[in-house]
This record gives sequence, structure tokens and C-alpha cells, in this order.
Amino acid sequence: MQSKFDELKGVHFLRLIKGEDVLESIIKYCKEKSLTSGAIYGLGAVSKASLGYYDLGTKTYLENKFDFNAEVLSCTGNISKNEDTNDYIPHIHMIIGDVEGNTFGGHVLPGTIISVTGEFTIFEINSTITRKKDEEFNLYFLNLQ
Repeated sequence: MQSKFDELKGVHFLRLIKGEDVLESIIKYCKEKSLTSGAIYGLGAVSKASLGYYDLGTKTYLENKFDFNAEVLSCTGNISKNEDTNDYIPHIHMIIGDVEGNTFGGHVLPGTIISVTGEFTIFEINSTITRKKDEEFNLYFLNLQ
């Protein structure tokens, strides 16, 4: 196990508007504000969702596309940086619900588009958490050492 304790630097409230891509908007905001790292929580509604499922056999994300208006019932994750490139890496999972109460979830991929509003909170910490590529899984894992 790796762990790290840090203190809260600040809390950022974001309102994403109709047509905005969730990942693009969060990354853009983090760049503009030079955020360090933090936890992300959100809710709202999407017109399209692209949610991934990590396939251990292929070591890639399988993409599930949902092309209907849905409620964002829960959205949680974190924002960190690639330790080699210093690019922001949002790691966010989302659960959406349709008109009949069916739910779908997964890793948020590009193409998840806000339909009405997206309300996100980023709890920024003082230090920058990085991610390092793990060759076995072809994923960028938190590096808390």
C-alpha cells in the first residue's frame, strides 16, 4: 500500500454548461487555475456519455456510449498529473440514470457531454500528486511515494 496525507488548499466550484465536455472542461479549468491535485465530485445531466470498462485481457478501456439524456447520479474521482509530461490526468467514474431508473456506470471518457448543467467540486490539496505508467496494466497509477 502507498499513502499520502495532505491538507486542503481550497475548494473549487464549477458549473459546466450545455454542450461542454466533462473531461475537457475540468482539465481546462485546472490549467487556468494551476491547480495542484485533488478530489472531484459532481452531479448534473448529460446528453451523451462515454463510459469505459477496463478489460484486463486487452489492457484497454472498452467504451460504452450512451446517446440519451441522463441524470448524473454520482460522479467521483481525482485529478493528478502525469509525472513525465506534467499533463493533468482526471480519473473520474460516473453513474448515470435513464428515464426508467436504469443505471449505467464506468470510467468517464472523452465525449461525455453536459445537457443541462454539470455541478462539480474540486477539493484541492497543497501538494501535487503524480501518476506513473504501470507497464503490466498499461495504466497510469497514483505515485504516492
